[in-house]
Amino acid sequence: MAPSASKTAAKTKPADLTVPPSPLDAGNRSLKHYQSGLSPFRFRLRNRILPVVRKETQILANIQAKVRTPTLDFYFAWSANLASHTFYVLMLPLANWFGSEKLARDLVFVLGFGIYITGNLKDFLCLPRPRSPPLHRITLSSYTAQEYGFPSSHSANATAVSLIMAVKISELSCSTVAKIMLYAAIAVYYVSLIFGRVYCGMHGFFDVLTGTAVGTVLFLFRHWYGQWWDSVVVLDTAGRWGWFLPPVLVAAYLILVHIHFEPVDNCPCFDDSVAFIGVLIGLDLSHWLAYKTGYFATAGTVGSPLIVPFDFEHLGLVKTILRVAVGMTLVVSWKAVSKPVVFTVLPPIYKAIGVNLPRKNFEATAFSAQTNRQIRKASISNLDAEEAKFIGQAKDAVGVQDDIDYYEMIGSGGSEAPPDRSAGVFKSRYDVEIIGRLIIYAGVATASVWGFAVVNSTLGLD
Repeated sequence: MAPSASKTAAKTKPADLTVPPSPLDAGNRSLKHYQSGLSPFRFRLRNRILPVVRKETQILANIQAKVRTPTLDFYFAWSANLASHTFYVLMLPLANWFGSEKLARDLVFVLGFGIYITGNLKDFLCLPRPRSPPLHRITLSSYTAQEYGFPSSHSANATAVSLIMAVKISELSCSTVAKIMLYAAIAVYYVSLIFGRVYCGMHGFFDVLTGTAVGTVLFLFRHWYGQWWDSVVVLDTAGRWGWFLPPVLVAAYLILVHIHFEPVDNCPCFDDSVAFIGVLIGLDLSHWLAYKTGYFATAGTVGSPLIVPFDFEHLGLVKTILRVAVGMTLVVSWKAVSKPVVFTVLPPIYKAIGVNLPRKNFEATAFSAQTNRQIRKASISNLDAEEAKFIGQAKDAVGVQDDIDYYEMIGSGGSEAPPDRSAGVFKSRYDVEIIGRLIIYAGVATASVWGFAVVNSTLGLD
């Protein structure tokens, strides 16, 4: 008889990965809880899909029990960062800094809308991750485990990015051997992220397949219609909007934020969606301004709304490295400086004019009894929590199976479950964080384009 997943995992895991049992994940409260919080259609659809998620549990546990080792624990826990929030914030600007605005726009498009779509689906259905136990959760941060499971954002990101990079490699003028090596690197990246989601007990096959489908569709749209999209939202080649394009563009993105589905639990999916919408706003406005003003030498070329000048033969290795260092410093500095400034300025404005952005799990800043200083402190802390996903010690956590079983069995006939502990990832949350997050992440994109170009020109690194 095959050993259980828990026993096998206990033999293979290193002692320093052991932590106390994790709190209940989002999606694991009673049926009554979700019935009262979801529309009848969403609740019925959730109930149809939930058995599929649950049916995979033992299969996933068996896989984890058979292949798990301390070395793989470490590898897949850390390789998951290759599709994390912070990784993309630091790595996405590189394409623009090396003179490839098309690649930068391709990647930001598929990742931004990938996070938005998968986040919407997560909050729409409120489906849990695979059960723990019997699965062990192997992660660098408990933050990610507090998101709903369906679909896998990592899978959507990895699929779209891998396909874009594969096309880019096919267009390179290099030897066949070099291309094969690059394709192999992309394959390792993709398999590490996709299989890693299953290995780490974070997603089931259904989550991964759906995420892969989302990533594929976004890649195909960008591949076939990317030029058309850029001609509408950046170049305005039809001449419909002129200088009115920025407010129209911002309004369209704000509508996307507004219509994002409300989750039943206090799930952080919405926050990631808002962050990437902010990046899309910042990048589109930065490229629009560069094209409109002709600030860059090639900005007037249709199809190239922004190309930050880069010539390795002219700059050399040392200056090229310095350019990257400058860019990274600008991005990190912007985030460090902007958070306290934004959340110092916005709360009194909200209270003065009565701004109210009603959203579940967010308190109206304008009508809060908390002081501006208290709101500022909590809001900054909540943004810091998402950044912590990129760092930390690998954790091996096992949930409380009896409680999960109990919550599902009581259904609508028993008493309600205790307060949702998944909300512990956040301090008190205020609606000022929504606009604040948009400003901060729009600024990240702006700093990586305009800030980078102006500073490097001033330093003689252009």
